[in-house]
Amino acid sequence: MKDLIIVGAGPTGRERLDAIKKINRIEKRWNIKGFLSDDLDVLNGVECDYLIIDTIVDYLPQENDVFVCGIAQPKDKEKVVNLLKKKGAKFETIIHPKSNIGEFVTCGEGCYIYGTVSPNAQLGSFVSIMGSMIGGGAVIGDYSTTTGYANVTSAKIGKRVFVASHAVILNNITVGDDAYIGAGSVVIRNVKSSTKVFGNPAKKVDF
Repeated sequence: MKDLIIVGAGPTGRERLDAIKKINRIEKRWNIKGFLSDDLDVLNGVECDYLIIDTIVDYLPQENDVFVCGIAQPKDKEKVVNLLKKKGAKFETIIHPKSNIGEFVTCGEGCYIYGTVSPNAQLGSFVSIMGSMIGGGAVIGDYSTTTGYANVTSAKIGKRVFVASHAVILNNITVGDDAYIGAGSVVIRNVKSSTKVFGNPAKKVDF
């Protein structure tokens, strides 16, 4: 049995822990060791049954370790994952037991899925689906994150994209790398790379 470590001890990391514990109750798959976090005070005042075992920067992966990324922000996720992978870290994909995964869905390394992913969707590596609905045939690039009640139809999402809660991205839309889709936005036109959009219909904003 592998020793599992969650990278990040904030709310996203603790969400991952909750899913992992639920999976372990169905079938014992991992020995949970705890968290890595560079903020050693992040659990102060938080009820949690696992501790921070080391910082991300200092921890050296052991032979029996596997990791789960508990970071939501795409660029931070990519930075931390690459740092640990250079040390030899291996990452698990976690699928919450209440998720609904369609046929012929593909996903890369280190994903987290909690929601509905319809048939033929393609998820890159380290994609986080956090309480979202992903339509059939959608493509989501590496390190991207979708959050609560977001609805991505058969759209193409680039790398390191953040889709905030209750956003809707309509069919056949393309969202470029590093874009940010604001909460509650309805995206009816393509979004260029490194662009932030908000509103219904979603429009570019600068801040």
